[in-house]
Amino acid sequence: MRSPATDSEHSDSDSDSVGCSTDSQSSGLGAVRHQRRSTQRTDVFSLKAMAPRPNAGPGGWLCLLLPLAFVVRLLHATPACKEQARMQWLLTVAAGGMAIETLCFFVYAFVKTGILVKCLVSLLPGVATSLSFYLLVDTSLTFAIVVGFVMTSAYQQIYIYTLRGFQRCFTYGEASVFVQGLVLFALSAIHRLGGFFCGGSWPSDEFETLDMIMVNALFCLLLFCVALVLFPSLRKPLRFYMWTVLLLLAVTCTPVTRPLPLLALVQFLLRDGERLAILVFYMLLVVLTCLTVAWQIGSSAKANTRVRKIFHLLIVMVYIPGLIFECALLYLATGVALAAFVVLELLRLLKIPPFADRLAVAFSTFKDEKDAGELALTPFCLLIGCSMPIWMTPCPCSGGNTLALLSGILAVGVGDTAASVVGSKLGRNKWGRSSRSLEGTIAFVVSILIAVWLLETTGLVAMSQAKWFATIFAALNSALVEAFTDQVDNLVLPLIFYTIVGLA
Repeated sequence: MRSPATDSEHSDSDSDSVGCSTDSQSSGLGAVRHQRRSTQRTDVFSLKAMAPRPNAGPGGWLCLLLPLAFVVRLLHATPACKEQARMQWLLTVAAGGMAIETLCFFVYAFVKTGILVKCLVSLLPGVATSLSFYLLVDTSLTFAIVVGFVMTSAYQQIYIYTLRGFQRCFTYGEASVFVQGLVLFALSAIHRLGGFFCGGSWPSDEFETLDMIMVNALFCLLLFCVALVLFPSLRKPLRFYMWTVLLLLAVTCTPVTRPLPLLALVQFLLRDGERLAILVFYMLLVVLTCLTVAWQIGSSAKANTRVRKIFHLLIVMVYIPGLIFECALLYLATGVALAAFVVLELLRLLKIPPFADRLAVAFSTFKDEKDAGELALTPFCLLIGCSMPIWMTPCPCSGGNTLALLSGILAVGVGDTAASVVGSKLGRNKWGRSSRSLEGTIAFVVSILIAVWLLETTGLVAMSQAKWFATIFAALNSALVEAFTDQVDNLVLPLIFYTIVGLA
């Protein structure tokens, strides 16, 4: 997939990426606007304007992971979610269309072809997506054509500007997964909020209420991030904090639930004693996380892999009891955590006092080789990877396939952690051209199987022969991918595990 000219083109862009670490106006949010104002604009597909994450392959195959996971997601639809079936199909087709757009981008950028072929390649994603909407989702022809072409074109532009604005942060495949998820969330939120404000009914049950609050909050945060890109004046500290307060008011007081979101959340948290106990447990884990970060910063030493795996264990302690005992609370907590991560990252990237300096020190202490750019990629991927099975599964708290919901935790929190600890301590036999060891790969598989066996023995997860076969197959495949991939495994492994387990 990589053309011979790619390496030289990447080296040409290195000089542009140097400023990424020193000037917030030429990196991250500022770089997108900066590139748009540039007077010497190159072709939108020019690789010279992009700087993917170094020391990693293109990772083009990652663009297929979300569509495959969404196809499998259709198998988890429960009777309580039949009214969402149309939206599930729409998102699945949209994910497939964006994957086709990514593959066409690779052909356009890496393969030397004539102008006629390039024109056909440019039109293929929109045509394929429109036909899929019309035939599979049973939409009107006008809707299919407009949404198909607008969505694929918007995805293409966001994908390109992501690779330009966040230089050295993503590989081509990682950027594809992030932008696909962003566009799919935007489509889902517009459909949900638009339907509600255009005469839809109020959320009818507890989970629908929490889901509406979370969708509204994250969509408002997305609009805030877009505003920061379009209007640089908002990045000044005073204006940033003023708009953050307005954002908080919009999240807590917009009438998307009855009662208002703030009151609905308070009632939800105080309604059940067990729920309140788990919430206190979550707060203690947050305090423990902050103490761990403070201790590592105080030691003036860079965190090694085993120290970073502490966060994997902490997230296991959050997700497993949450999924089994308080799924709705965990679902809400994942949205709150994602929003908090985004706000903290904005404070650091935009150098907003008084928090930016401490956040920068924490980032430099815990960053690993995959955090080559300005963006703190690894912690985002850990949270997103563990949460994606919950976000993608229709009605996750309706008592469906708990094993599928645990895919992220089993792959990243259990398997990857065991592989890292055992591999670093006992690893002697290395895989071919990989730095990973055979001992670590075995530990990856065995730890997952032991964890699932314990969950079944305690009656927390119901297993069948088919589910055991799928679990073993998923563990083996995920372990091999972990051993050989140079992509961010926190993002890749949960999707692979979820897709295979979901076939059971």
